[in-house]
Parts: sequence; C-alpha cells; structure tokens
Amino acid sequence: MPSEIEIVVALDGTVTIEVKGSTGVTCLDLTRAIENALGEVESRSCKTEFYEAATEAEQVRQSGG
Repeated sequence: MPSEIEIVVALDGTVTIEVKGSTGVTCLDLTRAIENALGEVESRSCKTEFYEAATEAEQVRQSGG
C-alpha cells in the first residue's frame, strides 16, 4: 500500500498532518518538507505504527538478521 499524507487546515489555522501506510521514521521523513514550509511544530503524536516498526527492527537485530 503506498503512503498517503492527509493534511487538514482548521478554521483557526491549525494544521494537522497524518501519514497512512508508513511506519517508523519514514513517517517523519515524509512530513519533514511540509513541516519546514509551515514553520514551528507545536506538538507531535505518533500512532502505534510508528512504534511497531521500531519493535520489528529490534527483533531482527536480536535474532541476528
């Protein structure tokens, strides 16, 4: 499934960016240019997919892969 970026601009000017179809730091890589263009990031929350990727990579490392 290709990655999808959803950008919502609220009436008060608040921007929310959500990445679908990606895991781990790939999500941050996909949104970096948008965040830089918009200015300061006030807050960030990561979905469970972000942490699942880190867990999978750690399991591969521990198994010697």
